[in-house]
Amino acid sequence: MKFPFQEAPNTACLVCKHVLNKEKPILYVSHDADDGMWQFLCGGDHAEEDGKIVSLYSAYMLDDTVGQLVDMPCGYYAERISEKEDWK
Repeated sequence: MKFPFQEAPNTACLVCKHVLNKEKPILYVSHDADDGMWQFLCGGDHAEEDGKIVSLYSAYMLDDTVGQLVDMPCGYYAERISEKEDWK
């Protein structure tokens, strides 16, 4: 599987601990307007300490469907109800 993002695979991104620990799927993805950082979250409420910095490649390997969002501009987000649903 080819890495689809334009950013380098080792680009830092934010993943919540629920996703990183494979307790919950990625249901919310944002591409931040201020710094261009990608965030891959479960869609629940989080405390600051719930965020973990990983490589963009690692986040992609957790759920390769996030590769469908590579063209999402900074300042936008996508979400879905379950991991079986399409990104909106």
